[in-house]
Amino acid sequence: MTVANIQIPASETTAQTGASLVVSTLERMGVDVVFGYPGGAIMPIYDAIAGSGVRHYLCRHEQGAAFAADAYARASGKVGVCMATSGPGATNLVTGIANAMLDSVPMVCITGNVAQGVMGTDAFQEVDIMGVTIPLVKHSYLVRDAADIPAIIEEAFHIARTGRPGPVLIDLPKDIQFQATAETRAFHLPNDNAIAPDSAIKAAAEAIRNAQRPIIYIGGGAKISGAVETVREFARLTDIPQVSTLNALGTIPTGQDNYLGMLGMHGTRAANDAVQASDLLIVVGARFDDRATGKLNEFAPHAGVIHFDVDASEIGKLRAVAVPVVGDLKPNLEALNRELASGATINVRDWSNQCRAQMAECTADYNAPGEGVYAPALLNELSK
Repeated sequence: MTVANIQIPASETTAQTGASLVVSTLERMGVDVVFGYPGGAIMPIYDAIAGSGVRHYLCRHEQGAAFAADAYARASGKVGVCMATSGPGATNLVTGIANAMLDSVPMVCITGNVAQGVMGTDAFQEVDIMGVTIPLVKHSYLVRDAADIPAIIEEAFHIARTGRPGPVLIDLPKDIQFQATAETRAFHLPNDNAIAPDSAIKAAAEAIRNAQRPIIYIGGGAKISGAVETVREFARLTDIPQVSTLNALGTIPTGQDNYLGMLGMHGTRAANDAVQASDLLIVVGARFDDRATGKLNEFAPHAGVIHFDVDASEIGKLRAVAVPVVGDLKPNLEALNRELASGATINVRDWSNQCRAQMAECTADYNAPGEGVYAPALLNELSK
């Protein structure tokens, strides 16, 4: 995923305060909605929002603002933005920031802080929010010069939504929000290489053709990367049975013949049995979460692993990988689909039939054991 370099219009090169630069840069980034709760250390930005094109939703608690920004990002596909004041306002964002980090949700969190002159003196509502959130964000900034604000915000958005998405924190001392500047620094878009080498794609295709009992193990990255249709095409092309994590539900329609359901602690018997019997796991955007694997050393003990993931740190972190495919899932899986379509036919018919038979055998029984309303049957009818 990429963003364009954003040029500051000549009409805006007259002196602006740091607070007005925050708002005007958000507008240039296409942000029309922010969630927050005001306080003294971020009040200049709230003053700048008035009359702008940015609509502010007043939440009743900063944690609610963080979760609202998270939900907005999930629903819209855009970067969610939330704001809070210093001290307890900033620390109240932490749970929502952690949620976004663990679920790979793009978010930019803007916090006010005490003026630089009193930092480190235990000033009123002073908290080192950067230190507090280091384990919970992809990156964080403490702004020291108002001229850096446009470049920092643009870079923060780029970091939040590229690679494995996640939250970014921007901490703004109050004196920087008041500081006026007529010059701003530009953000230069880095070159991101999202495509795995051809050797990795060919190795993955060879492993798939040689497998007798492969399983496609789908994670939330399929949705995040916009690769849902590509994953479905991969499933159609190969006829390999599929399982999914909780965050990947819906990637494969539940009525598909080869879809075995969710795996793991709360998954289906058919999905878990198939994974345990498999000789190859084709992992697309999943991270071997403990809710899915259970006892890791007993999980799919006979299976080799092809792992597609945009985050190189996830490759081999919990499970040894035979074929790593690092980069944006969509173009890499599209490349694999082309490679498979141009080569020998994949024959897993017997294995697929076996998995479908297991799925049929494990189908839930909705016959009521007695008179009256039987809750599972009622819910099944509502679902239909």
